[in-house]
Amino acid sequence: MSDVAQLTERLFRLESVEAIRQLKARYTALADAKYTADYRQQEPARLKELALAQAACFTAQAVWYGAEFGGDRVGREALAQWFEQSPWCFAAHYYVGEDIAVDGQQARASWRLWQLALRADNAEAVLLMARTEETYRYTEAQGWLVDSMRFCDVQVAALGSDALPLAPGLEALRARTLSSMRTAH
Repeated sequence: MSDVAQLTERLFRLESVEAIRQLKARYTALADAKYTADYRQQEPARLKELALAQAACFTAQAVWYGAEFGGDRVGREALAQWFEQSPWCFAAHYYVGEDIAVDGQQARASWRLWQLALRADNAEAVLLMARTEETYRYTEAQGWLVDSMRFCDVQVAALGSDALPLAPGLEALRARTLSSMRTAH
């Protein structure tokens, strides 16, 4: 292989790793954008728009190995439906410690997930920790997309109400949630 070919291949790998990081950042930003500053899910039309955009980070035939996260899903449409059915009224995702390996038009990565979330049903704060194993596919038309995502080593810890409020307005959320729970019963 010539020096130019080797440099071209190395440059593609480096640019691919950065593109995959940017894809993960977009996916994460879309996941978090589904919630308002006052701890509510976005209005249905906006929630659907964000869920579709989040699903567009995946290939058309992508596989989501969800276990605790909506079960296994295949394809963008199934993913968009899951993303729209969020069990949270607030979430902040942090993907760190990535290990990305590119091999031609395919790649694999492992990420560490930290997620702070408030349950929609009772406003309980939880810290979710997991590792994801992901595969990616490169296409000329769309660049890098997630082809599969598997959640491993999932841990969920309830933070309890004594550790909160996280920010102004959380007490109002708790009051709304408790009120709606009483009305429902």
